Amino acid sequence: MLPTDIKKQRVLLSPLNWGMGHVSRCIGLIDILLRNDNTIFIACSADQQVIFQQYFKDITFIDHDGYPFEFGGKGKFSLDLLKSFSALKRRQNEERTQVENYVEFFEIDCVISDHRYGFRSRKVNSIFLTHQLNLPVKWYERWVQNIHINYLRSFDEIWVLDTEDSKYAGKLSRNDAGLSVQYIGILSRFGRYVLKETKTIDRLIVVSGPSIYAKQFLEQQLESFKTDEGHNVLIAPKEIVNALEKEIENSHPSDDWLKCDDYFLSSKKLISRSGYSTLMDSICLEIPCEITATPGQAEQEYLMLFWNENSLCISR
Repeated sequence: MLPTDIKKQRVLLSPLNWGMGHVSRCIGLIDILLRNDNTIFIACSADQQVIFQQYFKDITFIDHDGYPFEFGGKGKFSLDLLKSFSALKRRQNEERTQVENYVEFFEIDCVISDHRYGFRSRKVNSIFLTHQLNLPVKWYERWVQNIHINYLRSFDEIWVLDTEDSKYAGKLSRNDAGLSVQYIGILSRFGRYVLKETKTIDRLIVVSGPSIYAKQFLEQQLESFKTDEGHNVLIAPKEIVNALEKEIENSHPSDDWLKCDDYFLSSKKLISRSGYSTLMDSICLEIPCEITATPGQAEQEYLMLFWNENSLCISR
């Protein structure tokens, strides 16, 4: 089943709370579902709801806790994950009970989880949305991949955000475990717009991700941002810019997504982290990108290398 095959149903959806990229790609999915006369219920945090409400008016929101996790800031993602493992397991178990209650109370027909292992139901069709069938783990971390596959087998279907030949996610999206998979292509919120023929921004620098790494990325980009010729624009969380205690010309807060969308649409080149949702945006926008991986995030490190080696960062 594809997203376009879901019609006139009551759909319950929840994005992972580890970065707003999950919210971003879910906007593209919700657009598709709404065009097919579905009724949408979103289980999310307050921060996620603020973004969704900028795009959608006729949606029911359910206050739903995220997964407990904190980045340590030293680039050791696996260690950070291990420290949170017990708390994550408890939250997933709580979530499964909550989802069954949501399904019954709201008379849900279909559940869609954007990389939340506990967000599924035994009562209705449950779909897992991801671009990672294979986690980029080292040989001594294979236990993490085994747990991941076991969780995926608990879902009725898996929607993979890539082409069947894994053009954009490489080995991350290959179905090596024989899972029930449907490749659905890319999802981007920019699919809702008509692309601009004339673009006035030479470089758009987007600061995102966990606060400690977002600040590092901003500091790295500031020197080139000031000296490069042309019209450059910086999008960053307000608190990250304020923490530097310096004036940054052409800097805009990232909380107003609709306004930021216009900057994306007006840009000739994107400078950002190599998060997969941002990469999908660059494809949809048809602009080249210059990407840097968040320290310690093996997924972004792999995607940065894969995209550069396969010339995916250049204009398509």
